Amino acid sequence: MGQIFSSLRAALATLWRPLVVLLLYAVYLPFSGYTPGQFKFDAAEYWELSLKFTQQGHFSLLAFDEPLRGYLGPLLILPARVLCHVTGWPMLAGARVLGAGWAALLFGLAIPQLWAQVARRPLSVARWFGLVGLGFIFWRDYFNFTLSDMPALTLLLLGLAALGWRSWAWAGVAGLLLAAAINIRPIYVASVPACLWLLYALPRPSQQLWRRTASLVAGAALVLLPQWLINQRYFQQPTPLVLAGLPSSRPLYLKQLGWGTSFQRYESSLISEIPRSLVFADPAGQRAMANMPGRSFTSYGQYLKFVVRQPLAVGWRYLRHLFNGLDIRFPTPYPTQLHPPGQAALRLLNYALLGLGACLAVVGLRRSGRPQFDTDSVPAAVMVALLLPCLLVLPTLMECRFLLPLHLLALTGVAACWQPVRWWRTLGSPLRRVAVLGLALGWLWGCWQLSESTAQQLRPPSEAPQE
Repeated sequence: MGQIFSSLRAALATLWRPLVVLLLYAVYLPFSGYTPGQFKFDAAEYWELSLKFTQQGHFSLLAFDEPLRGYLGPLLILPARVLCHVTGWPMLAGARVLGAGWAALLFGLAIPQLWAQVARRPLSVARWFGLVGLGFIFWRDYFNFTLSDMPALTLLLLGLAALGWRSWAWAGVAGLLLAAAINIRPIYVASVPACLWLLYALPRPSQQLWRRTASLVAGAALVLLPQWLINQRYFQQPTPLVLAGLPSSRPLYLKQLGWGTSFQRYESSLISEIPRSLVFADPAGQRAMANMPGRSFTSYGQYLKFVVRQPLAVGWRYLRHLFNGLDIRFPTPYPTQLHPPGQAALRLLNYALLGLGACLAVVGLRRSGRPQFDTDSVPAAVMVALLLPCLLVLPTLMECRFLLPLHLLALTGVAACWQPVRWWRTLGSPLRRVAVLGLALGWLWGCWQLSESTAQQLRPPSEAPQE
């Protein structure tokens, strides 16, 4: 009996955080202001793709014949679709049920668990509440919609956490989760080298290492095999990865390289006077693309030659994309107002947190030192796994959700590590405090001006790039 109560206490100690987040979003999302008629764009596309599994009159996993998307994202939406069919609820209600669940997994389980393994200390209750609050402020309305970003990142973080456990069974679970993240968001294939690094980072007997490796591969194969069969059946492409385009057309990523050169930033829009798209031009990039045949890139080699010819301009463009991807002006993928109430406060808070996150990262790297960094590569492997996908999206047409791993990494670092009272005391003299406050104000002013310069390049939706 004592063992049963101990197990229950252990389960409650783990599950109370997801339950708190689930309750928070279950209460908030129905009152977030969106209506069923505003369930559009990619969210509606994913919802409709879930029908493909039953298009032959019965359920079949291999009936999914869509080349642009992986099968797993729509498959995970199918239970919500069944729920709506049974209850008569609209799509938006089903999406909110899923969204609350993903929020609970992300903020209640994935981030705290991975942080505890990487930092070797749990996230305290107060700091965890701070993280949940910050995540709510900046990303809350994304959980209204069936987009791929939150589920994929949640699965990636859970997969990295599972890799931190030493048993071969957990390695198999990690393979399942990591392959699922890649199938939902193909850009996460960039995390694979870092995942392998993490697999080999912790010392263990060679026999156990081989068992873990085999288990990881087997878990990944279990998820990726249906995609391989789908690609082979419908498109004659023997690959387990999502095609992200028709075999006869240019890859989506190659198209994105051209769009990312001509435009700085993109938002899907539910604003009545600016329907469909908020697209912000890059005048210098558009002038450069005017000299390209067809105003697009026909191969990756052509894009590399383009970069080599003007490395400074391309480097500056990447930095602008990095800032634009972290410059959260709306806590939603589908804004209904160009300047919603509280937007200025949201932006200033975001700039302050980004500055703090950058400072904490620099201090952490300086304190770690080269010897410690070499002997304990687990934190480095996790960081690389999260940052490599962000690096790959920098050349593309930037949306804030593309840099979700980096932004949540910054929020987690600030919530978990910043000690404002201690930091203020270490500044010492009033002169140093005034200087630091001056630098902080300069940072906020610079971020604001950079953001406004992008906002001034807003173009009509008719100029938005088309697939």
